[in-house]
Amino acid sequence: MVGWPLTYHQRWLERVLASGSARPRFVFRTAGHETILSMVRAGIGSAVLPWLALRGSDAWSDNRLSIHQLRPSPVREVHLHWSAERRQSPLVTRAIDIAIDSANELANQM
Repeated sequence: MVGWPLTYHQRWLERVLASGSARPRFVFRTAGHETILSMVRAGIGSAVLPWLALRGSDAWSDNRLSIHQLRPSPVREVHLHWSAERRQSPLVTRAIDIAIDSANELANQM
């Protein structure tokens, strides 16, 4: 397989695979989605990537890739943090609104 370095989510994925008796052999690790996709296209291995990583690429129109949704599909939460001691400017408030709208739109596309 081709995968991420041992980040929190990659360790979680590997634990889940191991709990199902899968013992993948990782031949390459990188933090770049496009690099992972390029390695898969080249036939070096398979990969498990988040939907958003595929959405930003031409993965669905590439006949060198076969994409399969995991079932059950894991949920990934994204949180926005800011200092409790600072007031939000109108620009920050608008950026938060845009982020929420964009996330909801992407969730509906899935």
